[in-house]
Amino acid sequence: MLQEILKQMEKPEGVVEKDSANTGTAQPLHGRTSVGVGLFAGQGVDRDVMSSHYRCDGIAQALPMFPSVFTDPYYATITGFTADSGNEPATPCYDAPYAFMKSCELTAQFGRVIRDTKTIEIDEAILRLNRGDMTDLRLLNFSQGQKNSLPTGISMDQMLNIQTVNEMLIAGVSLSRRIAGHYWTGSPANNNAGGGYMEMPGLENQVVTGQIDARTGTACPALDSDVKNFTMNNVNGTDGKSIVEYLTMLEYWIYNNAEQTGMLPAKWVVAMRPGLWKELSDIWPCQNNTFHCNPTTGNTGQIDATVMMNDRNAMRDGMYIDINGRRYPVITDGFMTEWTVVTKAGLLPGQYAGSIFMIPLVVTGNYPVTYIEYVDYTKINGDVAQLRGKELFWTDDGKYLWAYVDNEGFCYKLKVKAEQRIVLRTPQLAGRIDNIKYQPLQHLRDPNPASSYWLDGGVSMRTLARPQAVWVTR
Repeated sequence: MLQEILKQMEKPEGVVEKDSANTGTAQPLHGRTSVGVGLFAGQGVDRDVMSSHYRCDGIAQALPMFPSVFTDPYYATITGFTADSGNEPATPCYDAPYAFMKSCELTAQFGRVIRDTKTIEIDEAILRLNRGDMTDLRLLNFSQGQKNSLPTGISMDQMLNIQTVNEMLIAGVSLSRRIAGHYWTGSPANNNAGGGYMEMPGLENQVVTGQIDARTGTACPALDSDVKNFTMNNVNGTDGKSIVEYLTMLEYWIYNNAEQTGMLPAKWVVAMRPGLWKELSDIWPCQNNTFHCNPTTGNTGQIDATVMMNDRNAMRDGMYIDINGRRYPVITDGFMTEWTVVTKAGLLPGQYAGSIFMIPLVVTGNYPVTYIEYVDYTKINGDVAQLRGKELFWTDDGKYLWAYVDNEGFCYKLKVKAEQRIVLRTPQLAGRIDNIKYQPLQHLRDPNPASSYWLDGGVSMRTLARPQAVWVTR
């Protein structure tokens, strides 16, 4: 990727646009610039650098990604056959009852997220403070985030030593975090009128009831998801409702749908926030193994605590849950909606509420039914070839489009954009349980900067007194 950018800089005539709106001066990594001293310019900095950037693996790790250039796709489903019309024939030659086949079409919509690097001044990018300002730093760990959501080809060591690479990484992290949130909560209602920013419909807006035909708006209840309300009861069962009863019924309803419509064998994934998973896995082995057990008078049901603890640990280690005798992989995602005492009535400080989703992955024939599509920027080659240089270039098999922008003479920046959508072909095989309350001893860190549980710290710019010299006052 860096080599592509350097090629752009070799072509002064290759300008995409003249952007007079400076998005900010790039933070220096080394040397001294007009805005401060390099972040790693301090003498005595050890060569090995660690990262505490908090990632989110999330739902994207379970979903395949496919290229597309279609803005308005339609996905047809036969929803059933009408009841008979007409009377039974009086004689063999009389008209007999007849029926109609019915169908419903769903659609999907791309979102669009664009990010800029800050403006880089090439002279300042290559300067070093002194011989103590080393550029051989090595990054020992870096949590990049959701699979397929961060542009690849960025060397983690180069990011500490080359300013352009660092700016690309910052833009990539910002882009991927916003898209990770859209996978769940995205809503076209939040789109900018001019189309510069658009949200894909997220899974929280697709796994719903009230499905309609994409062309006519006709109701399609045969495609409705199974949506249950836990009514702010505690997941541990102390408020009366049993999460085992709700989750086993959800799974049974969905599995029966798949079985009776010829969709088996199929695969699903169970998704929830990390904190909810911790609380659910605490109680699931014991409550699931005793659910609806009713020993007769005089008999005693016994549970081996060690076995239950081992089952709990195995669930967490393997990230799975057994429901109705079937095992499902579990995905935790910190970008799913979480309600707090501030955002939801009925919660107390330290209490939270979230949802548990069952998302279909593939159905009979290993056919994918929930997946991510992205605008295939590899298709721009024919148009870009008509330009004077390679002002635009794509990476990651066409998932990301980059543009080199000349910002007056020796300054430049990069723009990156991605247009993606989640396609849910079989919402009738998906379900959710909402308003599940849980009360952990401690809330986990959050990957979303909008959360009060998101942590960073430190500085983004350093200052250092300039050295003294006789000519300073002359």
